[in-house]
Amino acid sequence: MKLLQGKKRNDKDKKNKLGNDDDEVTIRMRSREFVEGKIVTTVMTIVTLFALFGDDFRLWFFESWIDPYFYSVLSLCFVLFGLEILLNSCVVDDFKYSFFFWLDIVATLSLIVDIVWLVEIIETILDMKPSTSAADVLPGQVVTSSEDSERIAKIIKSLRLIRLIRIIKLYKYVVQSNSEAEEARLREQ
Repeated sequence: MKLLQGKKRNDKDKKNKLGNDDDEVTIRMRSREFVEGKIVTTVMTIVTLFALFGDDFRLWFFESWIDPYFYSVLSLCFVLFGLEILLNSCVVDDFKYSFFFWLDIVATLSLIVDIVWLVEIIETILDMKPSTSAADVLPGQVVTSSEDSERIAKIIKSLRLIRLIRIIKLYKYVVQSNSEAEEARLREQ
């Protein structure tokens, strides 16, 4: 009997060393529960609200010396959104390449225009620094007018509205987790 139990344990250990599917499913389920849990949902809601309104508050209520702090927090938001997309792609069924996947990517990329550091890096890489003085303008070169700049700024600001969809997605997760908790309570009764 002990030999049979020892053999079963050895077989089980070999499966675990080789990568047992049950372990992968358990890790994936635990990761999914963590990603869709209340703590992560609350943190991502706060991060989303800051990403939506943080730049506006910075402009309205704060002086320019505090800008680097806001850009740092926006950079952190960018990283957290990227991590969320990555984790959801790995652990949530049917998330990868879904409607919310693409909306999350667009919403995350829309943060780039709010982070001055990233914009400067992109401009440097693409050599897109606009010339500001008339002496730098070559004959026949088109200079962007302030109307065009304002129009571009409005388009970029309208991309922020896509971030609102993240709030809808987070609301969906909260409602889903509440309904799952209610189902579990009913099963226990």
